[in-house]
Amino acid sequence: MRLEMLLDPEVKSDAERLRWEFVPLVSVGPLHFGMPRDQVIDALSAGKPTYSKVPVAGGFDFFYEAGLTVYYGAQGELACVAVDPFQGPLVSIGGFQLTHRLSSEVKAWMKRGEAWEFRLNQRCEPSFEEVGLVIRGKQGGDLIRSGPVFVSRGWAAGFADGPEFLTYGRHQEPC
Repeated sequence: MRLEMLLDPEVKSDAERLRWEFVPLVSVGPLHFGMPRDQVIDALSAGKPTYSKVPVAGGFDFFYEAGLTVYYGAQGELACVAVDPFQGPLVSIGGFQLTHRLSSEVKAWMKRGEAWEFRLNQRCEPSFEEVGLVIRGKQGGDLIRSGPVFVSRGWAAGFADGPEFLTYGRHQEPC
């Protein structure tokens, strides 16, 4: 069953998804960087996390139904929001939808000059440090779709290459 979900994940239709706006280094939809965990849970209205590793510093909450993994800083404040491309909300910035896009669509957006200066991280994913954004790829069936990761100002510098960042995704399917 796990292999089947990996190769052909359940995909929510656009009508089933929330639509959120990204404000660089400030917020992703109703989630504001710096919020304590209880406010994050209330803002999501998704119930308790499906899987959690808190209250340790740098802990996270995974919300399967919401299609989100949220990470907390050393003081327990919201520091990172990772959106699943198949289950998560459709997050946009400046009219461009960042979630559930094909690589070619992201590339075209970047070539048009609508994106910021970027570099490729260790996984060859575009990283936009000045706004706290990495566009990750996740395979589903024969396609790879974009799953954006947003971080707070405190995590922005070099966040895409740090060892803690590279653990994103392994918590998508809790054992």
